[in-house]
Amino acid sequence: MKLAEVALNLPIKQTFSYTFTGFEKDIKIGKRVFVPFGRERKIIGYIVGIAERGNKKITYKNILRVLDEETILTPEILSLTKWMAEYYQSSWGQAITLATSPALHSKVTPFSPPPQLIMEKILLLPPTEQQDKAIAEIRSLIESGKKETILLEGVTASGKTEVYLRAIGYILEKNRQAIYLVPEISLIPQTSLWIKKRFGKRVAILHSQLSNRERYNRWQEIRKGKIDIVIGPRSAVFAPLSRLGLIIIDEEFETSYKEDREPKYHAREVAGKRAEFTQSLLILGTATPSLESYYYARTGKYKLIKLTERVEKRALPEIHLVNMRDRYRGGKPAIFSKELRSLMEERLLKGEQIILFLNRKGYHTTLLCRKCGFILKCKHCSLPLTYYRSRKGLYCHYCNFHQKVPSNCPVCGSKISFLGLGTERVERELKKLFPDIGIKRLDADTIKKEKSLRNLLTNFAQGKIKIVLGTQLLAKGHHFPNVTLIGVLNADTSLNLADFRAAERTFQLLFQVAGRSGRGEIPGEVIIQTYLPEHYAIKSLKERNFSLFYEKELALRKELGYPPYTHFVNIRVKGRKEDKVKKNIQTLSERLNSEKQKGMEILGPAPCSHGKIKNYFRYHLILKLREIEGLNSFLTKSLKEIKFPYSIDVDPMNML
Repeated sequence: MKLAEVALNLPIKQTFSYTFTGFEKDIKIGKRVFVPFGRERKIIGYIVGIAERGNKKITYKNILRVLDEETILTPEILSLTKWMAEYYQSSWGQAITLATSPALHSKVTPFSPPPQLIMEKILLLPPTEQQDKAIAEIRSLIESGKKETILLEGVTASGKTEVYLRAIGYILEKNRQAIYLVPEISLIPQTSLWIKKRFGKRVAILHSQLSNRERYNRWQEIRKGKIDIVIGPRSAVFAPLSRLGLIIIDEEFETSYKEDREPKYHAREVAGKRAEFTQSLLILGTATPSLESYYYARTGKYKLIKLTERVEKRALPEIHLVNMRDRYRGGKPAIFSKELRSLMEERLLKGEQIILFLNRKGYHTTLLCRKCGFILKCKHCSLPLTYYRSRKGLYCHYCNFHQKVPSNCPVCGSKISFLGLGTERVERELKKLFPDIGIKRLDADTIKKEKSLRNLLTNFAQGKIKIVLGTQLLAKGHHFPNVTLIGVLNADTSLNLADFRAAERTFQLLFQVAGRSGRGEIPGEVIIQTYLPEHYAIKSLKERNFSLFYEKELALRKELGYPPYTHFVNIRVKGRKEDKVKKNIQTLSERLNSEKQKGMEILGPAPCSHGKIKNYFRYHLILKLREIEGLNSFLTKSLKEIKFPYSIDVDPMNML
């Protein structure tokens, strides 16, 4: 009796066996099937194997329906998702579900042709000497046919995109295909513009804002070989290209490449494994590599190619630090230093444009009683509420709880004070300073739809808006040649987070923001307002001494035994009753410690930095490993008797 081994989209680390009487001719590995599960459930699964015989003592259920005429999962994608499930501690079915079109997770999948994009003309510049050298090295690797990972480290506006496009051209000449990943959906329109202009119509876009039908249509076109280049965010790494030869990850350091659902994969690691399976070239491009990629390039695991100059020999922006410790106005910290105000006035008089950066939304970020120290927090989350003047209330950024502003401290009755600076307040102050200038705020509160973002960026590119104030959305690869001044209002907001990557993220974010200045013919300037000008992340940015930052950070990580010298695994328990959560995380800790192997260290348990979110208390522990091999068997053995839910995040990017 043969059995079909079926992977299900359930948090259960095993496959399930089904008979397939009546479907003998239709059963193939890689197809979807409709199966009974439990007493009453009927769900979609994926055939991942055929067993020659079953256990005669077990009564197996029969498959209800075969959903596909053709196989939809290639052997390569099955191998990739199996590796993902083992590495990231999920079920195989969860990994397959994440790697396929959402429309395939329902029984009805109608087909209709996808809409075509409207193209515009773009100006192509001849490659620089450094670009030519990089392109030659990449072409040589493509000709060799070897699997290789390249770290393309290029300063902002150095022409990394042209290198990517040339690499794609060479891959297409070899009758192979390419995936081009970007960190944000908002960057897809300009990327697809460049690629379609260069390579024509055999280009598809995949991302979550498409309807299920659109995603399914494009997924099918890719699977049937009608597409040569796929563009998208992290999920596009699973595009079912059968002749894959090149994967490009632009701004590879971005945390958006890490998935926050099960399995919590990182697109960079999945791309590396997929490149290994397909003997493809992987290019990781950025001006500010992740510490892991920098370390791997330094130790020879990655091949390093550098672009140290901007195209057309354009000057890098001049960076000025302003120490804000003694910059107060009426006893309160100044929003704009005199240096920044002076440069803003000067640039506006010349008709140039300005970007101001502050990674905090709202009007005020905290309400504090100066007498008793009480901070008003969300009653559902252990986080301070943010004051919004436009909405006349206090809001939680995690659960959207809101309330009116109390007239006095709820604890002692004293007057309550507003602290902290958000983009809403800065926008108000800007409009007082420059009432006749076009000013817009760009953050998650003002940009609710893709159309709104597109309109704002278009108006800014056309010069209708002179000042854009925004959060980290502004740092993501935008190109505005008339922007000649960047003002960072508070460089320190992310330095004080309870995360070992805080300095790295601050350095990367500030460098990317600074890189928006002076990308045209007019040289740019950057003003960075900080209370910590001596911090090595800030100091190395000012001096453009990248090695100073990376070597200092690597030394600290090595001393503490942090990644990239080790691997972290974040194991978290949450629940509505704190006592039960404490008990459960302690049980996990005891089980893991009882099975702990050489080279492992367990930190905690302890409350998460954000100890309560949406009425759920959150505790975690950190498993620190020298080697990742053996993790799957260790956790399976240690936690096999655990009945309560918990989450596992391998190589976490968010420790909060």
